[in-house]
Order: sequence, then structure tokens, then C-alpha cells
Amino acid sequence: MNEIEKYIQEKLFELQDEKYRDFHAALMPTIDKEAVIGVRSPQLKKFAKEFYKSGDYESFLKILPHKYYEENNLHAFLIEAIRDYGTALAETEKFLPYIDNWATCDCFCPKVFAKHKAELLPHIRRWLGTGETY
Repeated sequence: MNEIEKYIQEKLFELQDEKYRDFHAALMPTIDKEAVIGVRSPQLKKFAKEFYKSGDYESFLKILPHKYYEENNLHAFLIEAIRDYGTALAETEKFLPYIDNWATCDCFCPKVFAKHKAELLPHIRRWLGTGETY
């Protein structure tokens, strides 16, 4: 494990709510309960915003796959914050194979894509054609 992974995991465990973990893990039968830390989305989004502003997020985006569900959601929230369409698309392409549950899929929507619907459509069609559930 490198330093950025260690830092992220420590931060996520500081935000842990075990009762929420148990509840949320039960909603995701495709995810091992041990892979769920139990961080509520508003807290995770707040951390993602702060981490993105720090500029250190780019090294985290290079790390795939992640061990924890919340690391994947953090990854998604960081991509959402990217304002350059090409960069957000490239990061999305790298990340999509690692989305393995409905909750991460549902929370992931890069904002910059809204301004590039026509050029994004061929990518969406290709993604849909993979046969992958998420």
C-alpha cells in the first residue's frame, strides 16, 4: 500500500459509522460486507471536495482497483469534480471496469458531461454494448 492509499483509508475509517455500514452493506448483495467501511455519502462528498481542492487527488486516481466500496465512491466523486471534458472522459474510461455495484453506479455522474452530450453519446453506446451490468 502506498502513502496516498494509507492516507485515504485512515481518513475514511475516521468517518466510519458501523451501524450505517451494516445497514448499507445489506443493500448491496454483490459487495462483501468487509469491503464496506460505512461512511455516509454527505461526509464522503465533503471529503472528496476537500481532497480535490488539495490537488493530491490525481495520484489517488491512478490507483485501481480499490479495496473498499467508499474508495470507489471517492474515486467517482473526484472524477465528477474534473472540469475538463477530455480528462473526465479518460478517467471515466479507466474507472468503469471497477464499478461493481448499483450504489457506486448511481452516485457517479461527471458534471462536465452535461455540456458534451452529443460527443459523449458514442461512448455511452459503447459502454452499454459491453454487456456489463454496471
